[in-house]
Amino acid sequence: MKIYKITEASTYIGVSINTLKTLANNNKINSFKTTGSHRRFRQDDLDSYMGIKKETQEKLTVIYARCSTAKQKENLERQKDRLRKYAENKNYKYILIDEIASGINEKRKGIHKLIKLCFEGKVKRVLIEYKDRLARFGYEYLDAIFKNLEITIEIIETKEKKYEEELAEDIMKILTCYSARYYGARGGRKKKNNTIESNDTGVDSARISRIIRGWEKPTEEIKDIITKYLKVEEKEIFDD
Repeated sequence: MKIYKITEASTYIGVSINTLKTLANNNKINSFKTTGSHRRFRQDDLDSYMGIKKETQEKLTVIYARCSTAKQKENLERQKDRLRKYAENKNYKYILIDEIASGINEKRKGIHKLIKLCFEGKVKRVLIEYKDRLARFGYEYLDAIFKNLEITIEIIETKEKKYEEELAEDIMKILTCYSARYYGARGGRKKKNNTIESNDTGVDSARISRIIRGWEKPTEEIKDIITKYLKVEEKEIFDD
């Protein structure tokens, strides 16, 4: 479904911008505002005002399931089964998108496919097991986008169970990226491989896992790296 700015919408229906504002303010044409308070119009609403009738297409529920690594594939299958069962109990007509990718990976094909379907106006709700399945960080941005498109995110679990291993892996990736930039800048050289092995940083994934579980006390250096790049307060992760 196409979204129009106010200038584009006024051209589309053949009225002035001021007239369009008046129509919207008087609820003659539906509109919505972005988080920056800019008015937007959906093509369906503009077509409805002009009397253009289109066949209504039933919107779907999209089940989105994800795990971080191939070794967690069995968990992914169980996750999908739980989501399918939930959707069927609610009598939702659904399609399923699943993928194996890190929650901090911005190039996930599955999440891009989901967003494309949402902007095409084919989605009524997104069904996930818990927030981290959509995104490890930045979930609120997706939530805001979906709300503006009048799409509901339905979460069947409020708290993820046994997530420490995945979180440790994601933090390890952030540490590796940070270390690559830090050592590259300090040495003034570019490396063909933009990653640095965990033992170059002095921190391995097993140690990160122990820290997340609370089994090992992190050093001040590790605390500083993690809190800086997760953009959170230290007490949110390392609260004693």
